[in-house]
Amino acid sequence: MTFRQAQREVQLTGRGRTNFSPVLAYLEENRDYDGMIVYTNGYVSCPVLPQNRRTRIMWLFVSEGNYRSCYPKLQHLGQGAYLKANAVQ
Repeated sequence: MTFRQAQREVQLTGRGRTNFSPVLAYLEENRDYDGMIVYTNGYVSCPVLPQNRRTRIMWLFVSEGNYRSCYPKLQHLGQGAYLKANAVQ
């Protein structure tokens, strides 16, 4: 499918409260990964602690504010960081 076709045919649904359970389930079945970076706004339902503790998770938040308000509920699942608002590229 080309990008132009996708623009006409693909519809986004949802928009909020990301569910990371499918990603963590994938990691349970595919244990070859030793790390994963999750870029998020942090507004998620707290996923269940995976049995696969080999794969380390880094929660990368879109802002310091989101990090401060959302990371405490996710810190048992891995490390956290945020992007600075005026980061030089």
